[in-house]
Amino acid sequence: MNKPLLVLTLFLLTSVTISGQCRYCKTYEDFLEDKWEPLDTVYCKEQSKGHQIMWGVSNYKLQTGDKDTDRRLNTAFVVMQADTLYVNCLNLRFEKSSLGNGYCKAARIGEHDLLLAGKLTGKEARDEQAGAGGAAIMAGMLGGIAGAAVVGGIVGAVSANKNLKNKVCYFITSGADEKGFFNVKRFEDQMMDKLLLSRDLIDLHNAYYAEKDKKKRRQASRIIPILEKAKIIE
Repeated sequence: MNKPLLVLTLFLLTSVTISGQCRYCKTYEDFLEDKWEPLDTVYCKEQSKGHQIMWGVSNYKLQTGDKDTDRRLNTAFVVMQADTLYVNCLNLRFEKSSLGNGYCKAARIGEHDLLLAGKLTGKEARDEQAGAGGAAIMAGMLGGIAGAAVVGGIVGAVSANKNLKNKVCYFITSGADEKGFFNVKRFEDQMMDKLLLSRDLIDLHNAYYAEKDKKKRRQASRIIPILEKAKIIE
Protein backbone atom coordinates (compact mmCIF):
# COMPACT_ATOMS: atom_id res chain seq x y z
CA MET A 1 0.00 0.00 0.00
CA ASN A 2 1.44 3.39 -0.96
CA LYS A 3 1.91 6.07 1.70
CA PRO A 4 -0.91 8.50 0.68
CA LEU A 5 -3.43 5.66 0.58
CA LEU A 6 -2.21 4.38 3.96
CA VAL A 7 -2.59 7.84 5.53
CA LEU A 8 -6.12 8.19 4.17
CA THR A 9 -7.03 4.70 5.41
CA LEU A 10 -5.77 5.45 8.92
CA PHE A 11 -7.63 8.75 8.94
CA LEU A 12 -10.91 7.09 7.99
CA LEU A 13 -10.50 4.39 10.61
CA THR A 14 -10.11 6.98 13.40
CA SER A 15 -12.78 9.43 12.23
CA VAL A 16 -16.48 10.06 12.69
CA THR A 17 -18.42 10.03 9.44
CA ILE A 18 -20.74 13.00 8.91
CA SER A 19 -23.07 12.17 6.08
CA GLY A 20 -26.43 13.27 4.76
CA GLN A 21 -27.16 16.82 3.58
CA CYS A 22 -23.63 18.11 4.13
CA ARG A 23 -22.89 21.60 2.81
CA TYR A 24 -20.69 24.58 3.53
CA CYS A 25 -20.41 28.35 3.16
CA LYS A 26 -17.19 30.01 2.13
CA THR A 27 -17.85 33.25 4.02
CA TYR A 28 -19.99 34.75 6.77
CA GLU A 29 -21.79 36.77 4.09
CA ASP A 30 -22.61 33.58 2.17
CA PHE A 31 -23.98 32.14 5.41
CA LEU A 32 -26.29 35.13 5.94
CA GLU A 33 -27.50 34.94 2.33
CA ASP A 34 -28.01 31.16 2.57
CA LYS A 35 -25.51 30.48 -0.21
CA TRP A 36 -24.46 26.90 0.51
CA GLU A 37 -22.30 24.59 -1.56
CA PRO A 38 -22.98 20.83 -1.37
CA LEU A 39 -20.57 18.29 0.09
CA ASP A 40 -20.38 14.54 -0.11
CA THR A 41 -19.47 12.52 2.96
CA VAL A 42 -17.38 14.47 5.46
CA TYR A 43 -15.02 12.81 7.94
CA CYS A 44 -14.56 14.53 11.27
CA LYS A 45 -11.46 13.88 13.32
CA GLU A 46 -10.70 15.55 16.64
CA GLN A 47 -7.03 16.38 16.73
CA SER A 48 -6.51 15.53 20.40
CA LYS A 49 -8.44 12.61 21.88
CA GLY A 50 -11.89 11.13 21.53
CA HIS A 51 -14.20 11.50 18.57
CA GLN A 52 -17.52 12.67 20.00
CA ILE A 53 -18.66 15.86 18.29
CA MET A 54 -19.52 18.03 21.26
CA TRP A 55 -19.64 21.56 22.58
CA GLY A 56 -16.46 23.23 23.76
CA VAL A 57 -13.95 21.49 21.50
CA SER A 58 -12.39 23.71 18.83
CA ASN A 59 -10.01 21.41 17.02
CA TYR A 60 -12.18 19.14 14.89
CA LYS A 61 -10.68 18.54 11.48
CA LEU A 62 -13.13 18.06 8.63
CA GLN A 63 -12.08 16.30 5.44
CA THR A 64 -13.74 14.70 2.44
CA GLY A 65 -10.80 12.86 0.88
CA ASP A 66 -10.83 15.18 -2.13
CA LYS A 67 -7.78 17.49 -2.07
CA ASP A 68 -9.44 20.48 -3.73
CA THR A 69 -12.50 20.30 -1.48
CA ASP A 70 -10.38 19.80 1.63
CA ARG A 71 -8.33 22.85 0.72
CA ARG A 72 -11.53 24.91 0.55
CA LEU A 73 -12.74 23.52 3.86
CA ASN A 74 -9.52 24.66 5.52
CA THR A 75 -10.60 28.26 4.99
CA ALA A 76 -14.40 27.93 4.76
CA PHE A 77 -16.52 29.74 7.33
CA VAL A 78 -19.05 27.08 8.32
CA VAL A 79 -20.08 23.49 7.54
CA MET A 80 -23.58 22.13 8.13
CA GLN A 81 -24.66 18.53 8.48
CA ALA A 82 -28.43 18.15 8.71
CA ASP A 83 -29.25 20.87 11.29
CA THR A 84 -25.86 20.94 13.04
CA LEU A 85 -23.36 23.73 12.38
CA TYR A 86 -19.57 23.57 12.65
CA VAL A 87 -17.71 26.88 12.55
CA ASN A 88 -14.09 27.19 11.48
CA CYS A 89 -12.18 28.71 14.44
CA LEU A 90 -9.04 29.43 12.43
CA ASN A 91 -9.72 33.16 12.12
CA LEU A 92 -11.80 33.73 15.25
CA ARG A 93 -10.26 36.16 17.74
CA PHE A 94 -11.25 37.46 21.14
CA GLU A 95 -9.13 40.36 22.37
CA LYS A 96 -6.55 39.36 19.75
CA SER A 97 -6.32 35.78 21.10
CA SER A 98 -7.16 32.74 18.95
CA LEU A 99 -10.12 30.48 19.75
CA GLY A 100 -8.63 27.40 18.10
CA ASN A 101 -7.36 25.98 14.82
CA GLY A 102 -10.11 23.62 13.72
CA TYR A 103 -13.89 23.37 13.56
CA CYS A 104 -16.20 23.54 16.57
CA LYS A 105 -19.89 22.91 17.11
CA ALA A 106 -22.02 26.06 16.95
CA ALA A 107 -25.65 27.16 17.07
CA ARG A 108 -27.46 29.94 15.28
CA ILE A 109 -29.19 32.66 17.30
CA GLY A 110 -31.54 34.80 15.24
CA GLU A 111 -30.56 35.82 11.74
CA HIS A 112 -26.99 37.01 12.21
CA ASP A 113 -25.42 35.52 15.35
CA LEU A 114 -23.63 32.22 15.97
CA LEU A 115 -22.93 30.83 19.44
CA LEU A 116 -19.98 28.60 20.26
CA ALA A 117 -18.19 27.42 23.41
CA GLY A 118 -14.47 27.51 24.05
CA LYS A 119 -11.74 28.05 26.57
CA LEU A 120 -11.39 31.35 28.37
CA THR A 121 -9.05 33.54 26.36
CA GLY A 122 -8.04 37.17 26.06
CA LYS A 123 -6.74 39.51 28.76
CA GLU A 124 -8.55 37.78 31.61
CA ALA A 125 -7.05 34.41 30.68
CA ARG A 126 -3.58 35.95 30.42
CA ASP A 127 -3.99 37.56 33.85
CA GLU A 128 -5.06 34.23 35.36
CA GLN A 129 -2.10 32.44 33.80
CA ALA A 130 0.26 35.10 35.16
CA GLY A 131 -1.30 34.72 38.59
CA ALA A 132 -0.96 30.93 38.45
CA GLY A 133 2.68 31.28 37.40
CA GLY A 134 3.37 33.60 40.32
CA ALA A 135 1.67 31.19 42.70
CA ALA A 136 3.78 28.31 41.37
CA ILE A 137 6.97 30.30 41.98
CA MET A 138 5.80 31.09 45.49
CA ALA A 139 5.01 27.43 46.06
CA GLY A 140 8.55 26.50 45.05
CA MET A 141 9.92 29.04 47.50
CA LEU A 142 7.73 27.76 50.31
CA GLY A 143 8.72 24.14 49.73
CA GLY A 144 7.57 21.14 51.74
CA ILE A 145 3.93 20.32 52.42
CA ALA A 146 2.68 23.91 52.18
CA GLY A 147 4.26 24.36 48.75
CA ALA A 148 2.90 21.05 47.55
CA ALA A 149 -0.62 22.11 48.57
CA VAL A 150 -0.39 25.31 46.52
CA VAL A 151 0.95 23.49 43.46
CA GLY A 152 -1.74 20.84 43.83
CA GLY A 153 -4.40 23.55 43.77
CA ILE A 154 -2.99 25.02 40.56
CA VAL A 155 -2.81 21.63 38.85
CA GLY A 156 -6.38 20.91 39.90
CA ALA A 157 -7.55 24.21 38.46
CA VAL A 158 -5.77 23.59 35.14
CA SER A 159 -7.29 20.11 34.89
CA ALA A 160 -10.75 21.49 35.64
CA ASN A 161 -10.41 23.94 32.74
CA LYS A 162 -10.58 20.96 30.38
CA ASN A 163 -14.20 20.39 31.35
CA LEU A 164 -17.11 22.14 29.67
CA LYS A 165 -18.11 23.76 32.95
CA ASN A 166 -14.96 25.84 32.74
CA LYS A 167 -15.54 26.87 29.14
CA VAL A 168 -17.26 30.12 28.25
CA CYS A 169 -19.49 31.05 25.34
CA TYR A 170 -18.66 33.37 22.48
CA PHE A 171 -20.78 34.62 19.62
CA ILE A 172 -20.11 35.88 16.12
CA THR A 173 -22.15 38.94 15.17
CA SER A 174 -20.43 40.29 12.07
CA GLY A 175 -18.09 39.44 9.24
CA ALA A 176 -14.31 39.43 9.04
CA ASP A 177 -12.21 42.57 9.32
CA GLU A 178 -9.72 43.79 6.71
CA LYS A 179 -7.18 41.22 7.92
CA GLY A 180 -9.65 38.35 7.63
CA PHE A 181 -10.22 37.95 11.39
CA PHE A 182 -13.59 37.68 13.12
CA ASN A 183 -13.62 39.68 16.34
CA VAL A 184 -16.04 37.65 18.43
CA LYS A 185 -17.79 38.75 21.61
CA ARG A 186 -17.94 36.85 24.88
CA PHE A 187 -21.45 35.89 26.03
CA GLU A 188 -22.23 37.99 29.12
CA ASP A 189 -25.27 38.63 31.31
CA GLN A 190 -26.60 41.39 29.06
CA MET A 191 -26.99 38.98 26.16
CA MET A 192 -28.90 36.51 28.30
CA ASP A 193 -31.15 39.32 29.56
CA LYS A 194 -31.94 40.34 25.99
CA LEU A 195 -32.65 36.80 24.80
CA LEU A 196 -34.84 35.72 27.73
CA LEU A 197 -36.68 38.91 28.67
CA SER A 198 -37.61 39.67 25.05
CA ARG A 199 -39.42 36.31 25.09
CA ASP A 200 -40.95 36.84 28.57
CA LEU A 201 -39.10 33.79 29.90
CA ILE A 202 -39.00 35.07 33.46
CA ASP A 203 -38.60 31.66 35.11
CA LEU A 204 -35.54 30.83 33.06
CA HIS A 205 -34.16 34.31 33.65
CA ASN A 206 -34.53 33.78 37.40
CA ALA A 207 -32.94 30.33 37.11
CA TYR A 208 -29.95 31.82 35.32
CA TYR A 209 -29.43 34.46 38.03
CA ALA A 210 -29.90 31.93 40.82
CA GLU A 211 -26.13 31.53 40.48
CA LYS A 212 -24.74 34.64 42.19
CA ASP A 213 -21.13 34.14 41.13
CA LYS A 214 -20.75 35.91 37.79
CA LYS A 215 -17.81 33.75 36.69
CA LYS A 216 -19.77 30.56 37.33
CA ARG A 217 -22.88 32.04 35.74
CA ARG A 218 -21.12 32.65 32.43
CA GLN A 219 -19.80 29.08 32.17
CA ALA A 220 -20.91 27.29 29.02
CA SER A 221 -22.33 24.45 31.09
CA ARG A 222 -24.82 26.95 32.54
CA ILE A 223 -25.53 29.08 29.47
CA ILE A 224 -26.12 26.33 26.90
CA PRO A 225 -28.76 24.36 28.90
CA ILE A 226 -30.67 27.60 29.61
CA LEU A 227 -30.71 28.51 25.91
CA GLU A 228 -31.76 24.97 25.00
CA LYS A 229 -34.65 25.04 27.49
CA ALA A 230 -35.69 28.38 26.02
CA LYS A 231 -35.60 26.76 22.55
CA ILE A 232 -33.29 29.55 21.41
CA ILE A 233 -30.76 26.94 20.31
CA GLU A 234 -31.14 23.20 19.67
